[in-house]
Amino acid sequence: MNQQEFHRIIDDLNEYNGVEIVLLLNSEGDIIFTSKETDLDHTEIKSLFKAWKDRESSIIFKNQRYAILKNDDIQLAAINTTGKKGNIAGSITNEGDYLLAHISNKTELTLLEWSIYVNKLAWQSYT
Repeated sequence: MNQQEFHRIIDDLNEYNGVEIVLLLNSEGDIIFTSKETDLDHTEIKSLFKAWKDRESSIIFKNQRYAILKNDDIQLAAINTTGKKGNIAGSITNEGDYLLAHISNKTELTLLEWSIYVNKLAWQSYT
């Protein structure tokens, strides 16, 4: 996915309230693009990526635990139940990259709806 396609996805996601940050990772878990400047630690992103790939029961994001509700080859859905720090929805793209969105609790969509929407955008062709 190129930067222009990534920014189109961000624009589409921002049609709804609540998007905190969007990340695009390569197949090794390295950050390719982010929707905004971030202080996320490279080690933290690698750990999150590993938890997704290894189908662990939870991930850590910004020092918060997120319980993974859906984790398969192409999608991830996780919720922070203790601190009310939002949700994470992710999907592999048709190019093999990994699209992740952190969504606040203040949103009109449920985690399931976000998960479906992120997946749809990840597989959508902008060419």
